[in-house]
Amino acid sequence: MSDDFERQSLPWMKTVFDWEAVAAAAGAFLAALLLGWIWAPLFWIGFAAMVIALAAGRWAKRTPPDLAYGVVAPCDGVVVSVGYGDAPAALRLKGESLVRVRIASSPVSANKLYAPMAGGVEIVSLQQGEPGQPISPKPDQEGLTRAYVTFESQGEQAGIVLTTGGLGPRIELAVDHGDVVRLGRSFGTRRLGGWCDVYLPADIRTHVWAGQTLTGGETVIAHFRSSVSEDYEDAEAAFSGAATPAPQAQREMVAAAAVAAAGGVSAPAEAAEDEADAVLGEFYEDDYPEPDEVLAPEDPAAIFARLREAARKHGEGD
Repeated sequence: MSDDFERQSLPWMKTVFDWEAVAAAAGAFLAALLLGWIWAPLFWIGFAAMVIALAAGRWAKRTPPDLAYGVVAPCDGVVVSVGYGDAPAALRLKGESLVRVRIASSPVSANKLYAPMAGGVEIVSLQQGEPGQPISPKPDQEGLTRAYVTFESQGEQAGIVLTTGGLGPRIELAVDHGDVVRLGRSFGTRRLGGWCDVYLPADIRTHVWAGQTLTGGETVIAHFRSSVSEDYEDAEAAFSGAATPAPQAQREMVAAAAVAAAGGVSAPAEAAEDEADAVLGEFYEDDYPEPDEVLAPEDPAAIFARLREAARKHGEGD
């Protein structure tokens, strides 16, 4: 992956526009020119339509992290809140009082949606909104377009609720029930921003906070507890006493080594233990001095007092 970026002349250029958006923007610009020819102020109406078309069709190439049990942000946006709440019945999630991460996306955010976890798609539902609701100032407002998607893998679930205005085809989902998706891969489109609620198990470990800016498909927002416990057990096994022999076990190992070095002839137990203690003593010996061997730095005030006294005596001698 790094070699691919090394060969690119502009690796920072990841913004892409849908061809539909480019075509719509071109048509809006021609209409703006025509309207401006009729009456100059009308040009800005067509120009605004061109900007909206480009914003609706903008997306970006993303590089998902290499995680086995992680959860990434499903869209670009800002975290509004992290708390507990009941998931909508349409998601069919197990458990109650789940963790909810609410994300708000601006109209100029990238329009792609990314799988928050690797696994299968359990629920896919889309409810078209009303044309009279072109914007979504509140996520719970009536008449908005809503999509419900639930992902599952090895008993762990993640559900998302996408909300946007009801005017036009604002949400398009490219997955169906039973599909398998990879972490951070695109599974749909949501145009001109909106809201996204991510529902996760109550015992999950989150890594985001209110006000944080998220990059869809890349920012890790949580880890499932199963992965955290497995990592902890691996670390505990690596650094536990079972991995590092205790001093008594080390003493026995050194004594056995001394017997082997003597040609297999067993020495008296006291002699073997004495040799083992000597070897371990050298191994565990430190170079730190005893407290009474450390000389504390002298007080500067006492040094100046002696200098003044020496100067006074020198003056009296003269």
